[in-house]
Amino acid sequence: MQLPAGAIIDAAPASIYVKDLEGRYLYVSPGVVAQTGIPPEQYLGHTDVDVFGPEQAARLRKNDQRALTEQVDEVEFFDKPVDVVYRSRKFALRGADGQIYATCGISLDVTAGYRAEQAQRVAERRLAQLQIVDSLGRFAGGMAHDLKNALTAVRSLIELAIEDAVQVPSDAPPDLRGRLLEVLGEAQQATLRSADQIATMLTATQYRRSERTATPLAAILDRVRPLLVTVQPAHRLVEDVHPDLRMLIAEGEIEQVLLNLVTNAAETTHDDVRVTIRARAVVAENTFSDVSSAQPPALEPGHYVCLDVIDDGPGMPPEVLERAAHPLFTTKRGGSGLGLWSAQAFALRNHGQLAIRSEPGTGTTVSLWLPAADTG
Repeated sequence: MQLPAGAIIDAAPASIYVKDLEGRYLYVSPGVVAQTGIPPEQYLGHTDVDVFGPEQAARLRKNDQRALTEQVDEVEFFDKPVDVVYRSRKFALRGADGQIYATCGISLDVTAGYRAEQAQRVAERRLAQLQIVDSLGRFAGGMAHDLKNALTAVRSLIELAIEDAVQVPSDAPPDLRGRLLEVLGEAQQATLRSADQIATMLTATQYRRSERTATPLAAILDRVRPLLVTVQPAHRLVEDVHPDLRMLIAEGEIEQVLLNLVTNAAETTHDDVRVTIRARAVVAENTFSDVSSAQPPALEPGHYVCLDVIDDGPGMPPEVLERAAHPLFTTKRGGSGLGLWSAQAFALRNHGQLAIRSEPGTGTTVSLWLPAADTG
């Protein structure tokens, strides 16, 4: 039995459409209408700009133009009226005179498969990030232990040298004892400062697995606020935090992470820097739009609390921003280079992400995206 072409097209599990050379729709199959929920009369005689808006239309028009000279087989992303991914085959239609008069497209909905692939990529990227963080943490921790042992020996030798300097013979030059004590005292202070930095490194690299629980952000701020004002004066520390936000995190680290972030923000090159702590509920979407998103990559879709620490300092050039969260990297004299790294490690271990936005002259925003404890 010979089936009419129209019946085959109507029953096809695909979206089939024809556009003239100006991009106006000449035909849309029932599959197009079923997929988008847009009736045929809103397509026919109209362009993609009329139907989907200028941004979506520009993306589609690019492949339509290619189809005039070659067959196109591409993945196309729609964000209106809903997020959909199509595998589209487009080609030119020629009249009896051999001239091209239209383009035809056949698009299959591959959203489910694409979502699965995207979720797999997110999981793999997050696992790779965790492995890097843990490996670097073990390396830094081992190095800190070695330095601690070596420093202990140096401090002991300095203490013995100070005892010997006190017993300088009476016939020695009159200022020798004073000079020895002064130099050895400075060396002793240097070892004490190094010991503090090593202790910070050990604390940052030690991780104890604990259960994640619903934690109110307001309670965390109440606990850490007395420490925050010791590194940033209260009149230049602004809080913009919704009182009901709760995060699903392992307790015991968030206070130190927040203190580190505020300390980093406060230690910019000018003394009157303003630091803002802002927190809001956000939704990370599994969007397929190629328009840039504010959410960090490798973030699973869901509800989050986005905790921002913002300063109006000088910002960072690209080469510094790229390495800002690397362990032991710092541009500050006496800095440990562990503040942002430990914040990133904390976020990853709690199924979140760290994002840093900065440009020279615009300040810096460090964002912790942490899973929300409840969403309704």
